[in-house]
Amino acid sequence: MGSGCLVLVDGWNHYVAALRCFGYGPAAKFPLDRLARYAAAETGADSVNDAAVVMALPDRNHPGEAPEFHTWRKRLRKLSNYGVRHERARFSYQALACAQCSTSLDRSVTCGNCGTSNTMAGRRKEKGADIRLASLALRGAWQQDYASLIILSQDSDFGPMVQEVKKVHQSQGRRYALYSAFPTCTRADHEHRPIPGTKELRLDPGVYAALIDRPSIHVTGRNAGSV
Repeated sequence: MGSGCLVLVDGWNHYVAALRCFGYGPAAKFPLDRLARYAAAETGADSVNDAAVVMALPDRNHPGEAPEFHTWRKRLRKLSNYGVRHERARFSYQALACAQCSTSLDRSVTCGNCGTSNTMAGRRKEKGADIRLASLALRGAWQQDYASLIILSQDSDFGPMVQEVKKVHQSQGRRYALYSAFPTCTRADHEHRPIPGTKELRLDPGVYAALIDRPSIHVTGRNAGSV
């Protein structure tokens, strides 16, 4: 019976949250190996039994996507060397088109007030990530692979999955702990909230910076303590 923790990372959710809170530099470091060990220590788990990041890679064959594909593939391959495995999702792409005549439209919109050019979101949508992460959490619960589940995400869509994980643990008569960890900052326009049904673990700028400064470390095994 597992006594350690399972760390699951909703890759794009975590990256975008870190980007909004800390800026590109820290977010691009993507220190999931150290985050996993830190989160385990903070939640009282004696070890990390397994860690995975669920994330779609940009399609290298799609126009303009090859550079980002290679950047992310390099990051994820490095993380795999330290025990954070990559569970794949996929992107679907959709061109912006006129609803009347289907003519392709430019996604760049210029603000009429200040003249700033803004790129409209929505050119691609991740598919399959939520289902894959939920299946990993539930399979681990049924197999009794962990006592604590730590999800690096703020996606409220995982709320029903968390309730199902609780039911599995309760049916087995096991003690359990469920956490969601996420970047935080002082900006009033950034919402910081845990996944429903989980305890929160906040990652403030100081914690994130300290973890980035640490050398990479293999995630599995006994924890290395807090920052």
